[in-house]
Amino acid sequence: MSAEPNPGVHWPPGWGPDRCDSFVSHERRVAAPAAAVFAHLVAVERWPSWQREVERTEVSGELAVGGRFVVVAPPHMLDGIVGELVRPTRFGWAAVSDELSFYQSWLLLEEPDGGTLAIFEEASRGPAALLRAAGRAELARSWVDALAPVEGEWLG
Repeated sequence: MSAEPNPGVHWPPGWGPDRCDSFVSHERRVAAPAAAVFAHLVAVERWPSWQREVERTEVSGELAVGGRFVVVAPPHMLDGIVGELVRPTRFGWAAVSDELSFYQSWLLLEEPDGGTLAIFEEASRGPAALLRAAGRAELARSWVDALAPVEGEWLG
């Protein structure tokens, strides 16, 4: 985990490390091309199969900037809004609930060996971000850790 934001990550107005209660940054090298990692990340309907805290998602239609979806991750029911979607390198989304709001950003960089450097950053705020900052960091790390493919197949 890094305490410094990556300069390549785009933050929408009103978000970012300097405007939050909790900030996490992780990166991982993945033995898969960026297009495969990107497709995995934007398949919101499959998140419950590989993210332990996500119980259910509701997505209608194809994702696009401004598109909405719902993520149920007890104790939160999050309204998700796509903030950035640039295939196959950038995916960012905001989540809003009663006690927690965050912006999660993914930057995927192709590596010379055909793999991908996945950079994950999340800025969160609200009572849940303040009270459970360590838990948010662990939860954020789980997103990055779940990116490791096993024999060509994604975990989950």
